[in-house]
Amino acid sequence: MIVRLRSRDGLERVKVRDGATLGELQSAIEDVTGVQASEQRLSEDQNLLKPNEAAKVRLLQSTEGLKHGSMVYLSYGFERDVPAATRKSCFEERAFGTSMTVAEMIAKQTRIERQEHADCASVSIERHAANAFQLYVNQGIAFSIKRCGFMYGTSDDEGNVRVEFIYEPPQDGSKDDVLVHAEGTEELGKVEIIAELLGLKRVGHIFSQSSEDRDYLISTKELCDMAAMQAEHGDHFVTAVVSLFHTDEGTDVHFEAYQCTRQCAKLHGEGWFQLDEDERRFCGAATLRDPREPEKKKPVIVAGKDTDRVDNEWFLCPVKILDHEGLMTSDFAVENRLTAWGTGELKAHLTKNKSMPFVRTLSDFHLLLFLSKNLNMDANDIACIVQAVASQQDPGEGYKIIIESLAGM
Repeated sequence: MIVRLRSRDGLERVKVRDGATLGELQSAIEDVTGVQASEQRLSEDQNLLKPNEAAKVRLLQSTEGLKHGSMVYLSYGFERDVPAATRKSCFEERAFGTSMTVAEMIAKQTRIERQEHADCASVSIERHAANAFQLYVNQGIAFSIKRCGFMYGTSDDEGNVRVEFIYEPPQDGSKDDVLVHAEGTEELGKVEIIAELLGLKRVGHIFSQSSEDRDYLISTKELCDMAAMQAEHGDHFVTAVVSLFHTDEGTDVHFEAYQCTRQCAKLHGEGWFQLDEDERRFCGAATLRDPREPEKKKPVIVAGKDTDRVDNEWFLCPVKILDHEGLMTSDFAVENRLTAWGTGELKAHLTKNKSMPFVRTLSDFHLLLFLSKNLNMDANDIACIVQAVASQQDPGEGYKIIIESLAGM
């Protein structure tokens, strides 16, 4: 049971077993307060704490009658510092007479402000990679579920990002969300090695939205994912969104690119986006809570008004989107799709490109990943092949023979 303990220095709680003896109670009090049993004067009479009445008070002789929640008064002959039962607000903790200027008051408020320009100046996506992704989500799964991929490429000091290939990790998609099973896997490790050998790194994230009707650009869950990835991968990390728009003339597939604002990434990192799962997935506005003062009902200021709801578009920065034709193609079957990815696809790819230089046939990320997962190719073999692709030098007749044999040719 818990016994409430009131002394002149504050209120504390002592936990003892039901039916505890007086000695056990005194021992528990000593553990909590540091007041030795020999110095404790206990009573159920609050007059124990009144100097003029203390001598007349009947002291506690036993624990009979004490139950869970009982109040016991404690007197001792020295002063103690007892922590407050409730945390004081920043206002209450100010020194007496402290004043605050209007400028200081404004500086302490959390104002949601638009960011004029994204840190990423532009993103150019290799057109074969972009086309392979949009064709699958459009014709393969008909925008019925969400799908995502990791974009690999380069970025310069001015914030221009150039995407050379898109890796599609293992994932479970639904019309509202996508669960990715990639981090820490052997396959992702091979992807990172191939990218590094090509002089590339992860520079962005791409996902498709389902064709479900919605009245927002980005859901709060998608916004939180953007903020987390920007914090992990750097200021130039960019997110591309592929969506289907219905018009009077038919349907159009749209590619758009965004970053979340620096303020959004900061607030997400501090834990302001504390939302239930339905709101994160289905809502185009975020409910914010100040983790320092969670009881505050309207912790932010938007357009001059106190509120706890912020439209997600306040946190978005559009990024200029371009395309280019790069070194790599995306003709080989793509990993982790519902479509086949095996030796039959390898044979078809080699047959289709037999008139091209062999190094050009190999210049496909999805093919390189397929070869890296083949037990007949070790890490050194893959490194030699990828380095040959990077330099556009023939890897040698030996590797051509090995790869053709893998395809049964």
